[in-house]
Amino acid sequence: MTSFDTRPLAEDLLLLCAEPTTGRLRLPTTFPTVIAGAALAELHLGGAITLDGRRITGFRAPGDRDEFAPGVLAELERAGEARRPTTLDHALRKLPRRAGPRYHLDRLTGQGALTVTTHRFLGLPHRRWTAVRPDTAALIAGRVAATLARTADSGPATPAEERDHQLAGLIGAARLDRRLYPGAAGAPTRRAVRQLARSLPVAGAVKRALDRRRSAASA
Repeated sequence: MTSFDTRPLAEDLLLLCAEPTTGRLRLPTTFPTVIAGAALAELHLGGAITLDGRRITGFRAPGDRDEFAPGVLAELERAGEARRPTTLDHALRKLPRRAGPRYHLDRLTGQGALTVTTHRFLGLPHRRWTAVRPDTAALIAGRVAATLARTADSGPATPAEERDHQLAGLIGAARLDRRLYPGAAGAPTRRAVRQLARSLPVAGAVKRALDRRRSAASA
């Protein structure tokens, strides 16, 4: 990871699910797919995969400091061996179990950003994660909104701004935008987020996957 990056996209997304008053994380059931998308976006930003529209057209080793990406990349390469070219949509179906939230939740807990408690429901243990700073979600959401406002006419000019655009697209794909940017004041940011969810390749793949799940559930 580069010097401007303090957290992987997946971890920013998890922290965006913190309730503003209690800090408790409430993750939508669709979040394994969203986190898998974040892993793909991270690989794309780092140059470990190259894209041509919806297709993954190339792979190369990620940076040495990335602990998570090599395993994800290996799964993508295996998935592509029998199916060339590998598409983002196919990759998302392969990755959720490997690229699920648990790895990043444990990492954030180890870093002191989250606390975790265990309780029992119907005799089974369940973990509950809480952000140490309940305002963390608001801070991340505010940073993304400021980036989108600043780059509305010119597009992202720096790696940090490109990361925020990728994060915004994933926010839109996960339908977190109304929660994070409510009311009339948040309308410009919601519009920008939803546009990125449609236009960015990885966010678009996540949106399509979640739309298919919602359509199947309502059928």
